Amino acid sequence: MQIIERTGMKTRQMANSPFKQIGIETGKGKYHEEIVYGIGLVYISMIHRISAYLKDYDLTPTDLNVLMLVKHQGKDHGISQVDLGQKLMVTAHNMTRAIQRLEKKGLLKRVSYKKDARVNLVSISPKGSKLLDDVWPEYNQMMRDFANALSVDEQKALAGLLQKWLNNKGA
Repeated sequence: MQIIERTGMKTRQMANSPFKQIGIETGKGKYHEEIVYGIGLVYISMIHRISAYLKDYDLTPTDLNVLMLVKHQGKDHGISQVDLGQKLMVTAHNMTRAIQRLEKKGLLKRVSYKKDARVNLVSISPKGSKLLDDVWPEYNQMMRDFANALSVDEQKALAGLLQKWLNNKGA
């Protein structure tokens, strides 16, 4: 760290490292902190950019995830609201609110399952499907741009490590 004189007071200037900005010392053998906080910092950076992009479409990242999951996993028959919440790791309350918000916009439809009226099936509307088609190209390019901070070999290695970590029962 550099020390700068400012109006007679010494203040510390943090290096440009995102780790240093949040008080994580690198190279001290605390790799677990670098990993966990690093993933968090990457997520925050991505979510800010994605949120700004989706704002033009009156969507949140959660809205986009719901729409994508409903379209690609629900296909023509829909997906149960409970399954949707489990796949997105969202509480039942928050899932209901997200679905209601998207339903009001005409992007989703919710109907009772014929075999069990306690189950709601959620399907994407033509308007929701068109919106996803409009949003996807630039969203996908943003994902590529994030990943391109790493070489292809580094991307493959990181993808493998994340798979290993997520497949670990402790994760």
